[in-house]
Amino acid sequence: MKLLVSLNKKELENYLKFTNSFIIGLKDYSVNYHDLSLEEIKQLLNKYPNIELFVAINKNIFNDDLFDLEEKLKELSQLSIQGIMFYDLSILEIVQRLKLNLNLGIHANHLITNYNICNYYLEHDCKYAFLSSEITESEIEEISGKTNINLIAYFIGHPIISHSKRKLISNYYEYIKKKKTKDLNVIKEKGQNDKYYIKEDKIGTNILTYEILNGTKAFTMLKDKINYAVLDNNLVEDTLFLKILELYHDNLEEKIENEKLISEVSNLIGDNDGFFFRKTIYKVK
Repeated sequence: MKLLVSLNKKELENYLKFTNSFIIGLKDYSVNYHDLSLEEIKQLLNKYPNIELFVAINKNIFNDDLFDLEEKLKELSQLSIQGIMFYDLSILEIVQRLKLNLNLGIHANHLITNYNICNYYLEHDCKYAFLSSEITESEIEEISGKTNINLIAYFIGHPIISHSKRKLISNYYEYIKKKKTKDLNVIKEKGQNDKYYIKEDKIGTNILTYEILNGTKAFTMLKDKINYAVLDNNLVEDTLFLKILELYHDNLEEKIENEKLISEVSNLIGDNDGFFFRKTIYKVK
């Protein structure tokens, strides 16, 4: 297993002590990632030639995007990147039609939930599958045993709950006839105590968990089942994130035991383990 850091900056020196695997968005084509232009990605790779860099292109693709996207994929195929993590099937079609030298990974939030889906994409020349953050540890273990695709799973951060291409914050302030003051807000569900982040950018609006997901216990159980463990520093204070990354690294290096890792991370960010040990879909008996 490798630690895969979802970046929110271009300077990697502090991270490189603990991993050389990163994922970043392509400007104008990514959802819920810090994004870089193609030129900035080239500069990043020139500065850090030994990193494994995944590029996320995980938004809905529209007809007006297709020509520009095709040109960018051609350029990306000339770079030393680890892979393209995609959502829209147009990307799979373009890469196959043009026979581009790109490793592909399916990155469809909430949809990659079983081994049949993983095997389908493996048969269609995908090398990676980014698993839904809403399946359990036991389901991930089952998937791992029944597919040969490289699995990526999310363990630390603020997982995305939903995405809309609509500008929901802007629309709200327009409706109440007030000026929008910021793109990141905290909202509460009516009649509930749960809070969520709502974040708007030019791609649309994302709703994220307010509490940091702590999937450390599941991580210790899945270390030999998953190829990449995602630690996402979006909205996580950098000093805190680096401490968690160091703890995960030391555990993989067998410098600290599983129990110590679980305890230390719990002390830092609490015990919100999401759906790792809580089923969301039940079969009717």
